[in-house]
Amino acid sequence: MERVFTRRIKNIEFYELRIQPGASLTSAPHFDGTKELLTITSGTAQIVSGDNKSKLSHGDSAHYRGDLIHSIENTGDCELIAYLVVTSQ
Repeated sequence: MERVFTRRIKNIEFYELRIQPGASLTSAPHFDGTKELLTITSGTAQIVSGDNKSKLSHGDSAHYRGDLIHSIENTGDCELIAYLVVTSQ
């Protein structure tokens, strides 16, 4: 996983993620109330946050709780490119 671009403004973080096929990014819970918004620009992914799962592909977006154990998995055959916005209180 490569974080190409990172920017933090107060309680907002912005990342460009590049995840290779078969790889994933798993995160421990962040602070209470943290939310994440992920938009896929290339490839396919499975997002897991707590007991919730979503499958996404090019052009799809999902928002989910970042205050639970969560992961972004590249389920495709090519590099996953996505933009992630993390907001906290």
